[in-house]
Order: sequence, then structure tokens, then C-alpha cells
Amino acid sequence: MKAIVYHKPWEIRIEEREEPVINHADDVIVEICATGICGTDLSIISGEYMARPQVIIGHESAGIIVAKGSNVENHQIGDRVIIDPTFYCGNCDHCRKGLRNHCLAKANTEAGVSIDGTFTKLFKTTSRFIYPLKDHIPFEQGAMSEPLSCVLTAVKKLAVSPFMRTAILGGGPIGLLFYIALKEHGIKEGVIYESSESRIKLIEQQNILAKGWKLATEFIPEKNQYDLIIDTTGSLLEKSMQAIADGGKISMMGLRNNLQTINPREIADRSISIIGSIDSQDTFKHAVDLINSGDLGLEKLITNSYSLDDFSDALKDLGCNLETKSRTNVISSLKSMITL
Repeated sequence: MKAIVYHKPWEIRIEEREEPVINHADDVIVEICATGICGTDLSIISGEYMARPQVIIGHESAGIIVAKGSNVENHQIGDRVIIDPTFYCGNCDHCRKGLRNHCLAKANTEAGVSIDGTFTKLFKTTSRFIYPLKDHIPFEQGAMSEPLSCVLTAVKKLAVSPFMRTAILGGGPIGLLFYIALKEHGIKEGVIYESSESRIKLIEQQNILAKGWKLATEFIPEKNQYDLIIDTTGSLLEKSMQAIADGGKISMMGLRNNLQTINPREIADRSISIIGSIDSQDTFKHAVDLINSGDLGLEKLITNSYSLDDFSDALKDLGCNLETKSRTNVISSLKSMITL
């Protein structure tokens, strides 16, 4: 089967791989119908995030069950399903403490990073990591469950209230999913800061934001400006500290390596909470239920679809150019899908 394989930074290839087979009674093989291109995929390709060489990348997926083990009773061949790509063992110290998103086995079981992922035809998982996708929901929207679940985990940690003055730093797919999630939690006003003019134009063209929410190109902090700041870039903590109100909360979700300087005393003296979040922690089912409702407007976020053979073009439209080995803010898609 054809697959997109990572070899080293800026070197990915379309290769033939063997199709997976059922080895255990709880195995499930899913024929992939749609996989989202994630910011993590872009960071792997550009060398900003480590992945195992020769691994099939991709992890945000939905598809159809084509084979299953003898113990799989709740799912049938032909079922439309969503894949949770973040394995957890359930037995290690972290899992037993409820930190399944930090499972100690994760370093060797993370789809699209340390084990083969979903930019291919078939993916093998187990029955506890698949969820039903309703017939009227497109596979492309089902594939948004993983990033939405990550956002919901962060929002749960923040314990938001409808009256928080809110800023989202970064208007990419994660920033826009934060907007959707915060709106579901009653926050009716806010600002999304996005430096890419082309991305702002796409957000406006797609008519994504509701009344009360607005876009801005530059984050210029002012004292006591926001009660809640979501930094999806991972690089604006210093500015966020300048803008956060006393008692405010800053969410850090971007996975970008950089150094920033803040005064620890200010965190205590002003009762500021800086809360990191990664992956999904008991929120995947919530994400699936929200997507199966069909009420989130995800069709506005998903702007482009490509075949496996057009993967390099898909990357270029997201500002990631394999030929020049560079990333830019010049993009022509919000959320892009690989469809089979």
C-alpha cells in the first residue's frame, strides 16, 4: 500500500508498505478515508519535532473498518469510525493517576511519530481506540476529533467562565478550534491574533467568526487587557504576561522550542495561572459527540483536500515548502485533508 514516510527533516517519500494484518483478538484494521494535516506533521517535516526515521506520519483520521479480531464485538466490518491515535496502556503509574495523555509507554506507541501512522490506506489499532462516526458526518470532519479533543482537554484545565475577556494567539486550526470550544462554553466575545494576512483573509472568506469575535494582526499587550489568553504559538509567553489581568489564566499549547524570560514573583504576586496542555485526557468521547452533532461548523475550517500523491502540494499550501526547505506565513488553506 502507498504511504507517506518520514526519513529525516525535509525528506519525506511516497513508498510502498505492506498491508497490516490481524494478529490479536482485539485488533481492528481501518481503511483510512480522511487524515488531517496537523501542525505536528509540519514540525516533524521541518525538523522542529522529533519522529522516528522511516515512520509513516499522520494521525488525525477517520475511515471504515475492513477487518477485526475475534474479540471485537461492539464494532462491525463496514462501520464508519474515528480513530484515537494516542495509545495509553492503562497500567503504568501515569495512567493509574489519570494522566493517560502522559502514558509511560507513549514514547514507543505514538501513531505518526514513533509508530506508523495514517497517511496511508490501512491502519491497525485496537477496539478501545475507535469511536463511531454517524452516517451524515463527512469523514473529513470526523478526522477533526483528535485536535478538538486536545483543545477540550486544555479548556477543561482552564475552568473557563463566560465572562472572561479572551484572546487567542494564532488563527490556525488549533486556534479556531479553541474559538469553537470557548464559544460552546459561553464566551461570546474575544480577539484572535493572527500574523498571516493570507490566513486572515481565509478566515474572513469562510465567515467563521460569530458576532462579538474579531481578528487582529498584531498582539500589542496592554496592562490588565485579558482574563484568559490562549497561546497556540508557544512563543508569546512574555507578551502574554504583560497583557494578562490579575488572577488571569494563560494556556500554553504550542510545541515550539524557544527561550523566554518572565519574573516568577509576578506569577505569585498577581495570582496568574500558566497552564500547559498536551494531547487528549478523557475528552476524546466529548469531541466525538460534538462532531457527531454536526453543529460545530467544521466545514468552514476544512478548506482543501488532496490525494497522497499531491502531499507536497498540500504542504506548500500550508506554507511548508519541501523544495526550498522553508516555512512561511503565506498559505492558501486553513485545515487541509488527505483523502483516499
